[in-house]
Amino acid sequence: MRSWSMRRISISTPKSLDALGRVIAITRRARVQLVDMVVVSEDSLYRVHMKVEGPHDEVQWLVSKLDKLPEVLRIDEGDIDINY
Repeated sequence: MRSWSMRRISISTPKSLDALGRVIAITRRARVQLVDMVVVSEDSLYRVHMKVEGPHDEVQWLVSKLDKLPEVLRIDEGDIDINY
């Protein structure tokens, strides 16, 4: 039986719709459920905050793929905080 997890993923990308589109495209390919997604626009960055749920290995696949995108300047992953 596969273990399931709910994780928080936070990403910083340059302020480009192309970069944001690539993040969304990779997320669509993952076999996880996107529970929540917030995009915050700052001066020169997009900050993307996601909650995803799915098999642990699929969540790790998603984080690994996102981390390999050249547009991703920073990625953080963590447990879901109840006060998110």
